[in-house]
Amino acid sequence: MRPTVIGIGAQKCASSWVHAICSTHPEISTSEPKEVDFFSYYFDHGYLWYETHFEEQAGAKAYFESSPSYFYDPRSPERAYTYNSDLKILAMLRDPIKRAFSNHLHEIVWGHIPPCTFEEGMRVNPVYVDQGRYTTHLQRWFDVFPRDQIKVVIAEDVAKDPYKYAAEIFDFMGVDPDFTSPVFGERRNESDRPRIPILRSVLRYGGDLMRRHGLEDGLSQLKSFKVVSGILRANKIEVRDEIPPMRPETVERLREILRPEVLGLTSLLGVRAPWTGWHAPEDPYEFASRALSSNER
Repeated sequence: MRPTVIGIGAQKCASSWVHAICSTHPEISTSEPKEVDFFSYYFDHGYLWYETHFEEQAGAKAYFESSPSYFYDPRSPERAYTYNSDLKILAMLRDPIKRAFSNHLHEIVWGHIPPCTFEEGMRVNPVYVDQGRYTTHLQRWFDVFPRDQIKVVIAEDVAKDPYKYAAEIFDFMGVDPDFTSPVFGERRNESDRPRIPILRSVLRYGGDLMRRHGLEDGLSQLKSFKVVSGILRANKIEVRDEIPPMRPETVERLREILRPEVLGLTSLLGVRAPWTGWHAPEDPYEFASRALSSNER
């Protein structure tokens, strides 16, 4: 089975949500595992190895995998195009400073680094900043693939109206855009760790088993029961509560480094990025964004 659509990240920009909604759609077959990382890390394994991660599914019109490593790996666009020039490319973006902090929490949750401040994490992991170079990385994909084969979605927009953007993504993939599932409104891959790891492992095993048998909707309903949701909450420790926010001077430093990358999205995508604090104060769009944020609060 050859994939027809690949998600390229960026990391911590709702790629897990995209994979989850696609896994529920009867016309989409998703890879196992979610992140195959073929065009970045495992290209030397060959096309046949890659295609073993997809299973034929009755009624499937799209085959999908999502690997955030593709976003910033400079080799991935050419490799993907050589493999299949008709591939559709789905990219997810998020305010790069919030993305960087979430990236830091992710590294702590997975045990890649011990709990520490963002500043210490950034000192030892340059990817925190590098993944926020949105224009640089996206330009490589636009240089290779036709624009109508690339869709860029903003994670903050998805959070406000997940059903709307699920329909847009499905339409882009060429499957029924009217399909809906309770999964669309669920949060995925949050920055937390379990109080009792074995309990989370057992619950996730049961959830994965239900998903493999097409019971995703039933799983969502099960999670909504007070007893089940209470157990899930009680077993969760928010890492965000344990790690201090990045310092104001760090925020300004990152904004200075990444501002050209954010502003560059305007010419690349034809629309301004919807994140406040990046455009010039006199920019009418910036005033409108700040007013909207104030009203939302």
